[in-house]
Amino acid sequence: MRTKSILRFASLITAVGLISCALPSHKPAFRADLRCLDLTPLTGRRIVIDPGHGGRFVGAVGARGMRESDINLAVALHLWGLLTQAGAEVSMTRTADVDLCASEKADLQNDLENRVKYSNERDAGIFVSIHHNSDTSNRKKNNTQIYYKLTDPGPSQDLAQSLAREMRNGNRVDDIFVYPGNYAVLRKATAVAVLGEASFISNPKNEKRLSFSNQLRKEAEDYFLGILGYLQKEIPRVVDMHPDGATIDDNAMPLIEAVLVGGSAGASINPETIVLYLDEQPVPFSFEAPTGRICYVPSMPLLNGWHEFSVEARNSNGNSLLKEPYHFCISLPPASIEVISSFTALPADGLAYSQIEVTARDYYGNPVIDGTRFFLETSAGKLSAKDIATAGGRAVTYFQAPDIPATALVTAHCQNLTGTATITCGPIEKAFARIRIVDAKDAPLDNVLVQQGSTTIGASDAQGFVFLSSETNQEMPLTFNRRGYSAQTQSVSFRIGFCQEKRITLLPQEDGVLLGRRFTLDPEPRDEATEKNFDLLADAEAANVIVAKRLQGLLEEAGALTTTTRSSLEQPYPALGDRILTGETFGGDYFLTITHRKGAPYVGHYFRSATGKNLAQHIAHSLSDNAKLKKTKVMDRADFTIIHPTAPALVINLGRTHLSKRIKNKDEVFEREAEAVYQGLLAFFRDNT
Repeated sequence: MRTKSILRFASLITAVGLISCALPSHKPAFRADLRCLDLTPLTGRRIVIDPGHGGRFVGAVGARGMRESDINLAVALHLWGLLTQAGAEVSMTRTADVDLCASEKADLQNDLENRVKYSNERDAGIFVSIHHNSDTSNRKKNNTQIYYKLTDPGPSQDLAQSLAREMRNGNRVDDIFVYPGNYAVLRKATAVAVLGEASFISNPKNEKRLSFSNQLRKEAEDYFLGILGYLQKEIPRVVDMHPDGATIDDNAMPLIEAVLVGGSAGASINPETIVLYLDEQPVPFSFEAPTGRICYVPSMPLLNGWHEFSVEARNSNGNSLLKEPYHFCISLPPASIEVISSFTALPADGLAYSQIEVTARDYYGNPVIDGTRFFLETSAGKLSAKDIATAGGRAVTYFQAPDIPATALVTAHCQNLTGTATITCGPIEKAFARIRIVDAKDAPLDNVLVQQGSTTIGASDAQGFVFLSSETNQEMPLTFNRRGYSAQTQSVSFRIGFCQEKRITLLPQEDGVLLGRRFTLDPEPRDEATEKNFDLLADAEAANVIVAKRLQGLLEEAGALTTTTRSSLEQPYPALGDRILTGETFGGDYFLTITHRKGAPYVGHYFRSATGKNLAQHIAHSLSDNAKLKKTKVMDRADFTIIHPTAPALVINLGRTHLSKRIKNKDEVFEREAEAVYQGLLAFFRDNT
């Protein structure tokens, strides 16, 4: 009798289990009950899970000794099981306590590169990197931070927001933040990519919670439900884009079109969200909702060369399509050729030269595509090159006069077109000079301005040559000026009937240590976060812009290339991600945040960056010596603008004592601060060049 009762009870439990999805009173042990979910959107999806750290890179370590690498792997394995069971094609960058270095040498950069390489080689649609955060200076801190790929504020951000929603539903931490991120595994991923810092291992209470397997499973469920929720909203895409990859040689105003698909299960495109870009500028377009067709015809002829178009849009469920660039090339044939000689007459001495410039334009008057070849010949004298190609819309060669009087006809041929220039060589009533401008290594310098007084009378070409003439015999004082080089004034002799040769050598400023180096200058804005975290005030925000602009002037005068994330207070302050993106787009070698925060001055750097630390030490030393900011500290910092730039990055906090009303000559103070940072940069490059 007892046996029968047990069997009946077991049958009842089984029956309840089978219908539990339909019973609202049932509360399963875990949130992700696969029997109750529509898993169709996951079927066949290629997903790569990246358990952060591992092997020689353990990541953060809690007060109880728990290692981040172990927790990351445990959560990832739970997530792998859920996604695999749901029908996704799931891969993991690691399934054991190993790193991904290609050699015995512990190289974190190589480890990170191999993680994203693994994902890209598998053509993943989604890449999820799992991490847990740490802040040993504040062990009470515990929040969730989800980062999406900085360059993809579309699908990657959509996925991050979906993960955030599910983590809020999981009720594990109070604060959940979604940020753009430029970590290596996000930056280089071709997939929709996110990196999650689900909680802080440095928080003792949270570290204890993470020691329980069911808590790790619940975290994995948050990721699982976030991925599923994102995919359930369907993924819009662009199909049948035209003209992608085409070279067009007969039309400078081609039809640009594509078909937008809202998803695979009926989602439509929201017309109000569509933006069509041509060469990164939004353009008007027409859209046919029934077919999803978007099209645009340029109103003006496009220049010859490569062009890019892309589309932004969301479907009716709110998901973005991946904004991908498509390319085409306009290459119309030349319709006219022009040949211009710097001088129309030269002495017939076998020594005089003239620059020959050849340009060709298409039917619309636009320069032909770069690389268009011309074949030249001359009836007298010599040409330095007879086969030349366009660059920047022009091609250049040099004509050398014959040693006997003659009329030289210089002819350029391109396809079935010709152009000519005539140069009379013989006794002349003018004086000529051919000046070549080089650097200390005898390399030609282009774009050197040649000035007579305050008037610019010429500029050097790619080979460093400038051709000048005079109607009289004279000694003409000329100034040769190029940014990054010390200006030089020399007299050039002009003698009627002769062509003088002269060579000018320009020496770089600051020994050339700043020539060509690229700096992103980031005056920190006053926004809700900086006001709350650093007590950044309005006068400090203004000071940040002033110092950054003055530093920019010093750097550019010495030959550096710069950009700023904000050039004036009139500009709206940029978001964090946009500030980083400015530097990434510019390709800066260094990212310098300039600020006047509360407290003592310091120069902060990323703790793993030896270059950043070295640079911070040089600048801090210079601030102490040259800006009266004594005892400027050098410290490890975890500021967003330190962690996320690809380039070595610093936060240069100049303090705010001198912003007091008691200090009258603030302009002088700001000048001194900019000069001190500049001197610190100089010292760094001199010591490391």
